[in-house]
Amino acid sequence: MKKLLMVLIIAFLGAILAACGSSSEESSGDETSEANEQNGGEEASVDLNRIRVLIGSSSTGGDTYQNADAVSRYTEEVLDTNMKVDAVGALRAFDELGKAKDDGSTIMFFHDMAYLGVEYGSFDEKDELDNWTIGPMVSINPGNAFLTSADAPYDTMAESAEWLEENPDETITVAVEAGGVSEVTFDAYYLWVEQEFGTEISDRIHAYVTGSQEDKDQALWDGNADIIHGSIGANNQYTEDGVEDKIKMKFLGVSASERVEGFDVPTFNEQGITVDGEEFVFDKEFFFLMPKDVDSNFAAALDNAVAEVVENPDYEEDLNTNTYIVNHRPAEEAEEYLLEKRDKIRSVIEQAPDLNDIAK
Repeated sequence: MKKLLMVLIIAFLGAILAACGSSSEESSGDETSEANEQNGGEEASVDLNRIRVLIGSSSTGGDTYQNADAVSRYTEEVLDTNMKVDAVGALRAFDELGKAKDDGSTIMFFHDMAYLGVEYGSFDEKDELDNWTIGPMVSINPGNAFLTSADAPYDTMAESAEWLEENPDETITVAVEAGGVSEVTFDAYYLWVEQEFGTEISDRIHAYVTGSQEDKDQALWDGNADIIHGSIGANNQYTEDGVEDKIKMKFLGVSASERVEGFDVPTFNEQGITVDGEEFVFDKEFFFLMPKDVDSNFAAALDNAVAEVVENPDYEEDLNTNTYIVNHRPAEEAEEYLLEKRDKIRSVIEQAPDLNDIAK
C-alpha cells in the first residue's frame, strides 16, 4: 500500500513539473516571436554550413572582390555560417547562378555591370535583372575613375579632349571592359567630346577592349592604352609618392556626384562633361543577386543580416579604408531603384558607338 501511495505522489509531482515547464517554454517562445516581429520578422540566421558568393570579376585585387569580401566577412557572423567569395568572372557567375540550388547556398555579388552587360549585349538576355531575385544593395565605389601615366600631357578627361584639338596628329586610346561600368562612363566621355568638339576630334579616340583591372593597368604600362578605367580604391597605390616612374599613374576624373574625400580628383560634372546637355553622374553600386526561386526564408535572412552589418562601425571602417562607402538599400527598395537606373542609362548606350567600331 505504501509503495502504491509513493508511485501516485511521484506521478502527481511529475505532472505538475511538466505543466510548469510547458508554460515556461510557451512564454519563452512568445517572447522570442515578439522580439523577431520587432526586428523585421525573420531571424538573421540560415541552416547552411557554407554559402558560395560568386562575383562577376576574375580579379581578387579590384573593387568587386574588396566589397564582396568585406560584406561577406561580417554577414557570415550574423548568419552563423561561412561565406566564401569566388572570383569566377561575370559569364561563369551568371551561368552557375542559373544552375544553383534555391536554398541560398550559391548567390552572387556584383555591381551595375549586372544589367549593363545585358544592355550592351555582352551577356545573354536570360541574365537580365528581371530573371533573378535582387538582394540588398550594400556599398558604393565613389571612386569610379579614369587614369593615365603620371607624365601624360593632360591632367583631366576634359583636358585630354583639348589636347587632341591642339594636336591634330595625335590619338588617345582608352582601356575599358566591354559591357560594364567602364564602358558606360567611357561612352559618356566619347559622346561629350563628339558633341562639344565634333567628330574630327572624337574620331581620334579609340578603345582598347580588355578585362580585369590588372589587365587595364598592364595595358597602360605596355603602351597599349593612354588612359585606363580604374578606381581610387584599386589604383591609388600607383599614384603615391615613391612609385617607380614606369608604373606611376595620375587620376583624370571620377564619374560620381561628388569628389572622394581626401582626394583632389575632379568629377565629370566639375569638368563640364555632359551628355545631351545634362550632367553625367554614374555611381558604381554593389548588390546581391540570387536565383529567381530562391527560398524566401533565406532571402529574408540575408536582407536582415545585411541591414545589421551596415550598422556596424567596423564594417564601415573597412570600406572606408579603400574609399568605399556604405550605401544600403533593402532588397525591395534595391530592386525598384536598380530597374529605374537601368532604364535611365539606356539613352547613353543607344547613342554610343560600338566598341568594335572604334577599337584599336
